[in-house]
Amino acid sequence: MKKGIIIILCLSTILCLFNSCISRLSRPAITGYIYDYDNKPIPGCKVGETHTDENGKFYLKEIRSSKFLLSEIMVMEAPPLFFELDIEKPGYQSYSKDFFSRYGGGRTKGAIDNLDTLYIKRISEVIQPEDYIYDNWQFVANKNLDTLFGINKNYRLQNPITNNPNFDNKFNGGLLHRFENPVKPDTAWSPESYDIETSYLIKLSKDGTYKGKKTITYQNAWRHRKEYDRMYRESYTIPNNQQTTKGRFKFSKNMIHFDSAFYPSNNLYKIDSIDRDIMILTRIESK
Repeated sequence: MKKGIIIILCLSTILCLFNSCISRLSRPAITGYIYDYDNKPIPGCKVGETHTDENGKFYLKEIRSSKFLLSEIMVMEAPPLFFELDIEKPGYQSYSKDFFSRYGGGRTKGAIDNLDTLYIKRISEVIQPEDYIYDNWQFVANKNLDTLFGINKNYRLQNPITNNPNFDNKFNGGLLHRFENPVKPDTAWSPESYDIETSYLIKLSKDGTYKGKKTITYQNAWRHRKEYDRMYRESYTIPNNQQTTKGRFKFSKNMIHFDSAFYPSNNLYKIDSIDRDIMILTRIESK
């Protein structure tokens, strides 16, 4: 009798597992604002299945789905999350972004993402460099400052819609170059190897003057001396090398010409790309 009851209970439990469901996230609630380049809200802009109000604000409801509990238990990890978000408004450029999170489907009920303010450009809008270059810029550069990738105060890394992924990777990953010390630290080791990242904080003023600070950051110092670190439990860092500069520049026809204080050699740069939050400068070789 007892054995029969146990069997019935086991079968009931298995049946419940087969029929039980668990809630999984298909898309979090998303909120934010849509503005134009004149810093004005854009009403009636289509964002996903909704539209912005008179203040440019939008809100997308959370979407969830039910999954069988037993199959989810067997996987033993939260499912991935994937969804697409489209932004459309007549007269403006359209934007489409795919969102992916490896374990995002396991987020609890009430998940919400705030995209803050997104700025979209009119189709016919032409960016005038003189409207944006006079600002505080933070550049990353290669070894000889041949190419400068810059951002200003308008740039936000957490803007996945209108940001350019290629630019983001180069700016945030840094333009690292290798450096090898010609002097051995001691007789037992080969010369040290570093990865060097160069950044340049610079303010461009309308009166043609600039002030800047160039910083060389040493990454992974003594990376080939791991045995030394393990043996002596010593960490090794190299202080940043900083140089403050100031001088004058000339801007004309998408060209910026810095004086010799910026860099000892040729300092004529072409504005390859500029927007309200980024600028790419490429040095023009002297003929």
